[in-house]
Amino acid sequence: MKSYRVRERLHEQLLPHLMLSRGIALDAHESFLTPNFERDSHDPFLLPDMGVAVERIMAAKQSGEKVAVWSDYDCDGIPGGVLLTEFFRAIGIDTTHYIPDRHAEGYGLNNEGLATLAQAGVTLVVTVDLGTTDVEPIAFAKTKGIDVIITDHHLEPAQLPEALAIINPKLKTSQYPFDGLCGAGVAWKLAQAIQQKHKLLGEGQEKWMLDLAALGTLSDMVPLVGENRMIAHYGLVVMRKMRRPGLSSLFRLLRIKSELLTEDDIGFMIAPRINAASRMGTPRTAAQLLGEQDKTIATGLAKELQALNDERKGLVAATVKEVNKRLAMGVESSVIVMGSPSWRPGILGLVANNVAETYGKPVFLWGREGGELMRGSVRGAPGINVVELMAGARDVFEDFGGHTASGGFSLTQERVHELPMRLAAAYESIAQKGLAQNEVLIDRELDMAEVSFAHRELKKLAPFGIGNQKPLFVVPRVTIGNAKMFGKAQEHLDLRLTNGSTSVSGISFFAKPSNFTKQISVGDTADVVGHVETDWRGQPRIRVVDVL
Repeated sequence: MKSYRVRERLHEQLLPHLMLSRGIALDAHESFLTPNFERDSHDPFLLPDMGVAVERIMAAKQSGEKVAVWSDYDCDGIPGGVLLTEFFRAIGIDTTHYIPDRHAEGYGLNNEGLATLAQAGVTLVVTVDLGTTDVEPIAFAKTKGIDVIITDHHLEPAQLPEALAIINPKLKTSQYPFDGLCGAGVAWKLAQAIQQKHKLLGEGQEKWMLDLAALGTLSDMVPLVGENRMIAHYGLVVMRKMRRPGLSSLFRLLRIKSELLTEDDIGFMIAPRINAASRMGTPRTAAQLLGEQDKTIATGLAKELQALNDERKGLVAATVKEVNKRLAMGVESSVIVMGSPSWRPGILGLVANNVAETYGKPVFLWGREGGELMRGSVRGAPGINVVELMAGARDVFEDFGGHTASGGFSLTQERVHELPMRLAAAYESIAQKGLAQNEVLIDRELDMAEVSFAHRELKKLAPFGIGNQKPLFVVPRVTIGNAKMFGKAQEHLDLRLTNGSTSVSGISFFAKPSNFTKQISVGDTADVVGHVETDWRGQPRIRVVDVL
């Protein structure tokens, strides 16, 4: 069970307290609250191999070569790929956008795709959000007369590929002052470098590309500080101007008011639909939506993405139901491990996340599609680093990787049966070192009368994400009123929260009154833990995390 602790009061005023608690020094508060393009955008030529890459791309332009942008198929790679493709075409380069099929080709470069591009006359490939680990495919590209420029943000492996250029702020040799860029962010830096040196488009045109860079930044697991904060801030400004018919159609379909667009709308509404394209169909649908200029076609593409997302939701729900049924019949373990050759790997991360939240345990789920290897996703539990957990059973896997709380893996069908026992043993080894306490830090106590003030102030601190987490408050002595369920499956909870003469709406997604530390009934008085956010009308509300 979670325990809560309110942070030490570092400053009487709300914003200074929140920034100090995030490690932002007093003399940096003003610059944090006011992102500035010139100040926060570092020289792109400080990135590794940027000069070589710009020179090669300009040579391709002058000699009329065919260029391919090869991007990943998620909501970082797709926007970044569209960004570079649009930019290259705008400066007169014959460019095709290649996105591998998630199920048939998998992540990264592959020989078959490179051979197809070579046959079409492509002599230069520029990657987005991939390539740093693709040693063999890049060697193959050389045999086909293709130069490869990598733009990526993933960690440097033991062996780097022999690409013409590797633009990656995480390389050990990098002198770039900020290493937190996402894939679309690195792609934008390449466009910025070309524009800065050669000025092929009008003054400041690189700023209009920040909508796509921000889409990747707000969708990927990168810190929303420094240059990323600037990209996200101005990218949202560009998106609110509704310059892209595809995004505008998606906003209308989802009833998102562009003037109220926030990072939550991107993370919870837009990104899942972009990602649904590769999980349930083809990623080209999402790429076409982002670049489409015809409003009628854009509307159709938005509806297609919505249908794919609905299909994805149904498949996730059915798989979660199957997992829960198996768990009810099986032996309890410290690690949940299961799979089926009929499960689609592309949706297992979403399923694992749901199961991990329900049971509070690490979850490993595997399936198979388009190959002999079983592929899976893992989601963690408090105090457990899933990469460390997988490392404890490393010889079972063909490959594994990820972050502290999430990751992916592959293994042969012959070794699937070993996975539960080996992961349980690895878990016990880690547990003996001592699990982190399941404690949640609350930023500050907030009286109900202060909610509207906090709502206005917090807009200055947004956008929120990794490195700038959405503040968590406890609102004491709240009377619960008008508790009702809503949604297609009646899966969300709507509340009315009152203290004295002040009343605000409360909402908790995928929750029932019995899900909280204190089971609630209308008329109860309790302390509410939650985030202050904006509702669809632009009014403040509390997203309820727990009731105490």
